[in-house]
Amino acid sequence: MGEAKRKLEEARATFLQELEKWSFPVSDWEARTVAEISKLPVVRVKRYPDDALAYMRMPPKECHKNARFMQDNDPDKRLRQVTGWWPQDGQYVLHSVVDQYGEYVCVTPAPMHHEDTFDFIPDDKIEWRDEVDYRVAYRDGVAIGPGVRSDPLKAIDDMKVVKERLLSGMNPYQAVQGR
Repeated sequence: MGEAKRKLEEARATFLQELEKWSFPVSDWEARTVAEISKLPVVRVKRYPDDALAYMRMPPKECHKNARFMQDNDPDKRLRQVTGWWPQDGQYVLHSVVDQYGEYVCVTPAPMHHEDTFDFIPDDKIEWRDEVDYRVAYRDGVAIGPGVRSDPLKAIDDMKVVKERLLSGMNPYQAVQGR
């Protein structure tokens, strides 16, 4: 298998895994959470430059660990992990950033997102619990997965279409366009 084809198949597998994570059942908790999040204040977050994140060896898709690392290793103990919601395509993605002396900064590479700043909704109701070998985010006593959906039924229908495209062999980057 050629390198380009291997990378496309890796992308397809990654997209299918993401769809699976977001295909959880509709719940009253999700509806209440979305209603509450929509009323919370939105802040702007500045993304660290890619070269700085590479120098810091911050892995992509590990925002919670990255923010916690920054908090725990700050010699002045002034950096603080802030967990909340990153609004994306009708969904609120669970995300962590760092409060760096009153300014919110993202310390996680996001290869699919090239903007220097983005909207973020801090949520004080999110708590972290240590469970066996990992940490889990909870809100109102419910473990949070990848996030919550503004319109779960529409999101599920859209994901079915994307999944069919991916499984049909369509180019994975084209398959996820126009969700």
